[in-house]
Amino acid sequence: MEEREKLPEERLRELEEENRRLLEENTELKSKPLKESFYDHIHVSVRTMDIIIGCLCVLFVVVLILGMSNR
Repeated sequence: MEEREKLPEERLRELEEENRRLLEENTELKSKPLKESFYDHIHVSVRTMDIIIGCLCVLFVVVLILGMSNR
């Protein structure tokens, strides 16, 4: 009979621990900067994503310059 009583208590302890862990993870996710939150959804390295963003910015500036020079 003691085993049956311990089982729900152990399960309750496990659930409380998991709840605490999930709350910590949730607060960590909320405190992340937008850039890091964005990187969590894309499965490439941060360095690769920075290079892609940099290239797109350079391309945007080039397009702006070409557009202004054709006026």
